[in-house]
Amino acid sequence: MKKALFSVLSLFLGLLLFSCGKVRDAANAAQGLKNYAEGIKESTNKMEERKAKGDTVSMPYADLQKLLPSSISGYSKEGDPKGESINMVGMSYSTASQVYKNGDAEITVNIMDYNASYAAFGAATAMFATGFSVDNDEEHLGAVDLGISGVKAWEDVKKKEKKSTIMAGVNDRFLISAEGRNVDTDVVKGAIKAVDLSKLAGM
Repeated sequence: MKKALFSVLSLFLGLLLFSCGKVRDAANAAQGLKNYAEGIKESTNKMEERKAKGDTVSMPYADLQKLLPSSISGYSKEGDPKGESINMVGMSYSTASQVYKNGDAEITVNIMDYNASYAAFGAATAMFATGFSVDNDEEHLGAVDLGISGVKAWEDVKKKEKKSTIMAGVNDRFLISAEGRNVDTDVVKGAIKAVDLSKLAGM
C-alpha cells in the first residue's frame, strides 16, 4: 500500500513542480501566483471549517474503498482493493486503490483523503486553472473538465507509450487518480468519473 501512496504523492508533487516551472516559462507567472494565492486561501478556509466541526481526521481506508468503482466497462478487478490509514500529530491520511485489467490493458484507480499540507494541495490544484497545456507528438498535458462541480482535474497523456494519467483534486481534500496502460484516454476518464466524485465534492 505504501507503493500506491508513493505513486499518488509522486504524481501530485511532480505535477506541482512541473506546472510551476512551465507556467513561468509560458510567461503566465502572474496568473499562476493569483491562482496559488486563491487556492491557498480556499484550502485554509475549508480546513478551518473542518477544524471547527472537529473533523480533522481522514476517513477510514475501508470507507474510501467503498468509493472505488465497482466495475469499469470491459475490465475486471485484479485482486482485492488495497488500503491504509495513518494518523500522527499534524497529519492524517488514508488511501485506497484497485487495479482493473482487460488482457494487457490495465487501469489503477487511487483515492487519497489527504489531511496534511493543505497549502501544497491548494498550490497544485490552483495550477489546473491557469490554462496551461502542452501538445506534441509525444504527449499531451493540460487541465481537463470532467463536468463535475468542485472538481479540478489534469491529464497527462503519453501518446506513443499509450499511457494516460488523470488526477483530480476534490473539495481541497481528496486526491483521485486513474492511471491507464495500453488504454485509450477516454477509458481512463471514464474510470476516474466512475468514482463518486460528486459525493466527495460534498464532504
